[in-house]
Amino acid sequence: MLDQFKGYLTENAHIQSKYIPYYFKWISECYAYLDVSLEQGISSEGKQQFLRYMSRSYKEWQVKQADYALRLYNFFLSRQGKQPPSAWADIEKEWGMVEDETRKVLRLKHRSLSTEKSYITWLRQFRGFVGPESPGELEGSDLQNFLTHLAVERRVSSATQSQALNAIVFVYRHVLDKDIENVIDAVRARHKRRLPVVLTAQEVEQIFDKMSGIHRLMAMLIYGCGLRLAECLSLRIKDIDLERGVVIVRAGKGDKDRQTILPECLSVERISQT
Repeated sequence: MLDQFKGYLTENAHIQSKYIPYYFKWISECYAYLDVSLEQGISSEGKQQFLRYMSRSYKEWQVKQADYALRLYNFFLSRQGKQPPSAWADIEKEWGMVEDETRKVLRLKHRSLSTEKSYITWLRQFRGFVGPESPGELEGSDLQNFLTHLAVERRVSSATQSQALNAIVFVYRHVLDKDIENVIDAVRARHKRRLPVVLTAQEVEQIFDKMSGIHRLMAMLIYGCGLRLAECLSLRIKDIDLERGVVIVRAGKGDKDRQTILPECLSVERISQT
């Protein structure tokens, strides 16, 4: 089993070969400690028990590496021996009903259209991942494996993984009536810190100079007022208060209204020239 896992680590999880012996060491020690066969998965409680035992003799980074190795191995075992479905038509119908119900609940809760599109997209990806399983058979481990798949094989960002988590947990809780948040022990995507690239004021002006008409006005509003594209597109005349120099954003993120500053350069005279 570990020989097959080695191929998975190099080809799918992109683990450097020099680290693989350590992964094998932690897995072997854990399974020996728990007295469990290498062909079966271990529970989250069992893993935590081993990690606590390990922390007495090893450094913190080694414990974290062991935790990551065991999560990968559990995920690897879960993907072995998947059988083809026996009744695709019935399963497809069930998933179609789940998607319809998800849309219905999202609209009853007054979630935005962009949120609905995002959640449905993640639901379809999750459905493709679990394959032959019907919605009624889903467990927390299915979502856990999906999140691990996103982090390890698709190598998504932590923000993308969190978005997927929120979407599928919503379906579990409000559509399938299952509360599984406390049983999720997935491999987390690594949070990469990057310094933002910020244009200088001169560079921004050069961009504006290459634009004209309504597109120039929209770009200046988005930049000067700190608007999202959808917020700019939904602006109305009555949302702009020239006397006070403010812009009212209606039903922004989280379906909340907010007030932002209208820069002086976006006065009536300036706008009429664009």
